[in-house]
Amino acid sequence: MKKRCVVFGANDFGSMLRFYAEKYMDIVVDAYTMNRRYITERKRDGLPVVEFESISRKYQPEEYSFILAIGYRAMNDIRKEIYYQIKRKGYELVNIIHPSARLECLQMGDGNIILENVVLAYGTKIGSGNIIWNGCQLSHESTVGDFNYFSPSSVIAGKTIVKNNCFLGIQSAVRGGNILEDYTLIGAGSYINNSTEKNRVYVPARTICLSNKNSKEFFR
Repeated sequence: MKKRCVVFGANDFGSMLRFYAEKYMDIVVDAYTMNRRYITERKRDGLPVVEFESISRKYQPEEYSFILAIGYRAMNDIRKEIYYQIKRKGYELVNIIHPSARLECLQMGDGNIILENVVLAYGTKIGSGNIIWNGCQLSHESTVGDFNYFSPSSVIAGKTIVKNNCFLGIQSAVRGGNILEDYTLIGAGSYINNSTEKNRVYVPARTICLSNKNSKEFFR
């Protein structure tokens, strides 16, 4: 029997997760939901958009689970807040895992999104409410906490610790054995050679044009 779900997030991300859940997992989505003040449409993809405040009247926690389709705004704090609101109502949050992902992890929480060609290598541990986009690699014996966001093709090397509410930009990389403290923001293309400080932003040196150089000189 298929698991029946409600998607929190009447948005493009929610539509995508519904597609993956119904195509690759034993799940059927019956509705979308949002907090009342954010609802702008009453139908999405042919399904009702229901006020979260009254969700349990029709979609009881004994019969339905939740898919959490909230992104990284406010350094993932909004996703964290909604996660706990759903929990307090008594619902289970499912993990959405694309079938192309390679999972060798020792443990995983709930409410995670793991997309195409992600590798969670030997001995990795992952908490709850994380979003790991396509092509990411979490190398051996790394530990990831809760409510982190890994942009496409970001990489952490072995025995890295990512605490909570971190953001890793596209194609960023972290050297093995380091610690990303809570609320670390790593910009696209950054290389992190050392452990970070809490609430800090790390970006690569800016790209500049070498005005006195001709590109053909580099390929003689």
